[in-house]
Amino acid sequence: MEPSQKRKRGSGWSQTDLQNALDDIKNNQMSERAAALKYNIPRRTLKNHIKSGSVVKRIGRKAVFTDTQEKELVERIKKFSSIGMPLTPKIIRKQAYLFCERNNIQNPFSDKKLTAGKKWLNNFLARNKDISQRKAQFMNPARAQKLNKHIVDKHFKAKQS
Repeated sequence: MEPSQKRKRGSGWSQTDLQNALDDIKNNQMSERAAALKYNIPRRTLKNHIKSGSVVKRIGRKAVFTDTQEKELVERIKKFSSIGMPLTPKIIRKQAYLFCERNNIQNPFSDKKLTAGKKWLNNFLARNKDISQRKAQFMNPARAQKLNKHIVDKHFKAKQS
């Protein structure tokens, strides 16, 4: 049996309509109510945009990190990779949680498990293709014998900085 009403998707107004309505309100050419009627934009939407000062129309949940914060997190994860720490999903999720805690960022992550979610990780890796997760593997005995003092010193100098 089909539903009696079809679900509405999207809005009946565009970004330019919103921008024009906000300009009219700021220039005192029109009241909020008149602008809402003229441009077919809900009054509450106009009020929200006036209050926030933002004209960008975003759909969905608010992101956990801003663009700059996410770049910082990516650099942090890359630094761990460069000193030889394997980028397992568990480590990346844990680092995201710790990054939020250190920077006092509100987040929807689990306080019980102290990690970010699996869906967050999948979306994060999709946004940041340059991070590749790896599984730790045992070192080949022949390779382990070739480990020399110079390489070990270089590793620990990189880890200290």
